[in-house]
Amino acid sequence: MNADPFFVGWRGRPVSGFLIGVCALAFLLFSGLALAIGSAVNDPGGGDFAGDKDLTGVVIAEPYPLLVLPPDATHPNGHAVLMSGGGKHGVQAQAEALAGKHARATGIGFKRGSIDMLLVDKIAAADGAAPEPPVAALGTWRLTGEICDGKCVSGVMRPGDGLAHKACANLCISGGVPPVLVTTAPVEGAGFLLMGDRNGHALPDSFRDHTGIPQRMDGIVRRIADVSIFQTDIDAAVTP
Repeated sequence: MNADPFFVGWRGRPVSGFLIGVCALAFLLFSGLALAIGSAVNDPGGGDFAGDKDLTGVVIAEPYPLLVLPPDATHPNGHAVLMSGGGKHGVQAQAEALAGKHARATGIGFKRGSIDMLLVDKIAAADGAAPEPPVAALGTWRLTGEICDGKCVSGVMRPGDGLAHKACANLCISGGVPPVLVTTAPVEGAGFLLMGDRNGHALPDSFRDHTGIPQRMDGIVRRIADVSIFQTDIDAAVTP
């Protein structure tokens, strides 16, 4: 008994040219989409090593340690530098002992965008006056961004943000490294905001549930010298 052979529509027809064309078109389309999305995102700058530093200024202890340098031509209201210790540790004890005083700090600097971080080697009281740095209230805001530790996101680690960095960020912030909110859009010109609770103290331990992923939060923003501080109820943060 004879049977007709099974019909395969594409058999015997050249398809390599068609597949190459489809792949090339898909590559061009997705490349164009990536460029379009990337060009619409605010570039906060890369995190970089800023060399050895020897700085003198006024110490602010809360919500996390800051050293506010005197005003100059570039920073007419003074320049606030976040401070951290070696490893995954902060310098809260040293900062609390020197709060409101004139101090000299040495260490290694890191910088990303508008944020400066000093990995403190030594800090001690210094001679001279300690003028109170200017503080400005910037109102109530609803912000979306990622909670990172200020040390790694400023250039100590690569990557210093994202879900891959969540465990490291939690360890750093738990140890006293200042947490930073990297916002999706600038807030009065700042894309990096130091974080604290609603009362201006350190974040509670529940912050761990909110690092490494985009979060939406309500809170108030105030500025010390040139660093903006976002005070929020971290337990009310939600995924947008």
